[in-house]
Amino acid sequence: MILSNHFVRYAIVPWSEGLDSAAEEEAYVRHHFAKIHGERAKSWALRWSGNGATRLASAIDPGLLDALKQALPRLVSLQPYLMAAINRCRKSIPKSGAWLALVEEERACIALHAGGRWQSVQNTRGAWLDLLDRERHRAGGEAPDFALVAGARPAGEIPGWKFRELQPAL
Repeated sequence: MILSNHFVRYAIVPWSEGLDSAAEEEAYVRHHFAKIHGERAKSWALRWSGNGATRLASAIDPGLLDALKQALPRLVSLQPYLMAAINRCRKSIPKSGAWLALVEEERACIALHAGGRWQSVQNTRGAWLDLLDRERHRAGGEAPDFALVAGARPAGEIPGWKFRELQPAL
């Protein structure tokens, strides 16, 4: 089952050589969420990717997870929309990098993969093109002009951007 980005929080977590166990790694990831979201992040259910590189991490409220497990007793897998989309389009991301824009009703999740790693992620309300432009300005430097987009289409050509449509996983 794929969980809408409405119910998920994301963070980029730098790699640390000093972590010796799974418990230390979880505490490190949780610390990064707590820096962003405060004390409430201390109880969230966490998952993260990456070994030896910057991690893309996700968090959901454990109450939601419990309610889904109770309502769907045969639930075997629950995957955040962004993670499912990354798994589907990983081979479509050029070496020069790309933006991933996942558009849902009243929400857009914008992630940047460049330099061989995930560099930024924003999951917020707003018009997806405006958010994509804002994130490219925030990234600065040599941010790619290519975006893989699911759930929306630009109305015509947008100067400074190249788009390829992805089929939404939801």
